[in-house]
Amino acid sequence: MKWPEPSPGQIYFVGAGPGDPGLITLKGAHYLQGADVVLYDDLLDQRLLGLAPSTCQKIYVGKRGGRQSPSQEEINQLLIQHALRDRVVVRLKGGDPFVFGRGGEEAMALKDEGIAFEIVSGVTAAAGVPAYAGIPLTHRGKAAAAVLVTAQEDPTRNTPNIDWEKLAQMDCTLVIFMGSRKLAQLSATLKDHGRAADTPVALIEWGTWPHQRTVVTTLEHTADAAAREDIQSPTLIVVGEVVHLRQQLNWFEKKPLFGRRVLITRSREQAGDLQVLLEAQGAQVVPLPLLQLKAPEDSTELDRSIAELASFKWVVFTSPNSVDFFFSRLRHLGRDARAFGSAAVAALGLATAAGLRSRGLYPDLIPSEQSQEGLVKAFAELPVENSKILLPTSSIGRALLAAHLEKRGAIVHRITAYQNLPPTPEEIKLPPALTENRLDLAIFASPSSVDHFRALLGPESTQKILADTIIACIGPTTAQAIQALGLQTHIQPQDSSIPALIRAICAYFGEQKP
Repeated sequence: MKWPEPSPGQIYFVGAGPGDPGLITLKGAHYLQGADVVLYDDLLDQRLLGLAPSTCQKIYVGKRGGRQSPSQEEINQLLIQHALRDRVVVRLKGGDPFVFGRGGEEAMALKDEGIAFEIVSGVTAAAGVPAYAGIPLTHRGKAAAAVLVTAQEDPTRNTPNIDWEKLAQMDCTLVIFMGSRKLAQLSATLKDHGRAADTPVALIEWGTWPHQRTVVTTLEHTADAAAREDIQSPTLIVVGEVVHLRQQLNWFEKKPLFGRRVLITRSREQAGDLQVLLEAQGAQVVPLPLLQLKAPEDSTELDRSIAELASFKWVVFTSPNSVDFFFSRLRHLGRDARAFGSAAVAALGLATAAGLRSRGLYPDLIPSEQSQEGLVKAFAELPVENSKILLPTSSIGRALLAAHLEKRGAIVHRITAYQNLPPTPEEIKLPPALTENRLDLAIFASPSSVDHFRALLGPESTQKILADTIIACIGPTTAQAIQALGLQTHIQPQDSSIPALIRAICAYFGEQKP
């Protein structure tokens, strides 16, 4: 589906959903992609801001209790100022803009100034959060109605906005926003006005996020349960018989990796797909980008090899990255897969082979053992004497295959297709889960990520952290790098691919007792 491009000078109120970035609407994502300015709230997954253009101005205007934050009037004025500058402005709000998000107040301020706006509804926390906890708001025989209510009343009113006596006596599901600091008062008020003390209550902390936590109790014991479990904001409170259905419908917290903190060490460019797959299985991902992949500073040798590409008997790709950077340079020079001519192509690993196929090249050789040792064995059965063989690799790629082929009389051109650089300590911030040793799993997808991890943290900290952490490696070469540190690889898929790695991780933790 397509929507019109956003109009300059107009404000788009976009609901971001309650946390899971996948809950933003298609229309909301479309407007974000065309934004000149985004004013965004607290409690948003920062990856949503990545949908906006790199030139977009991103302004944080979030409000959290106990923190200094801009006033509502200041936010209104920012919206007006940017709209009057004829810019496309997206006001990105958590949940739905018109459900306890003060979106109505901001829209009224724009209306008074004659500024056009559009509301793009989002998944409200009232619906999304209970759903991720396995709790339907309505259910035949249990609740025919649901009432949304805030525990934060307008402080300027002498009389309460909410008639708690009537609410307590209604046969409905109550969904209470912003009430984690008033649990004792809320439960006492509802009981005093007639709600049964044994009414089930669910306290859902960080709903729809990978670190979601749900505590089920009763109205009588709500405050004690919250104190015992140290429930903090943001927490949504659900009161009613539908809470019992969680026993049958709790799907999100039953995922194989739910609650597991998983360290991924890929580059920022590569981490996205892996993070999405892990989160789809319930993992709480802790990114630590240990690789910086860049084109060579001098591409003269690479360009020369591409110009002579058809003269090679074999072109050997040892990683998906080598495919990506090689073909990027090929396109830059105005060439495509036809430049290979009669050259045969070898691919190390299923992901490398898939990258070649997506560009119109079907590998002539894929070793069954997905390592350079496997390539050596595969080429041992082929004549290579006096054959020109091109090896586009990383700046720190292993030389095992090149040495073997040269020993057999091949003319090997080993060129740098991309640089594999470590981050400096100044460029990277170590996540608390790592420094506090609260990881369940560490994933390494290349030997260089292992080397960079050790260089960044130092030998002593590396041993201390990884010795107490489950380690997953994508293939045998990476596992050898872990073994060289005196550590054990616990998870290694048969096929060196990200999907196979995810399946192996899920199978491993599925066998572990909680």
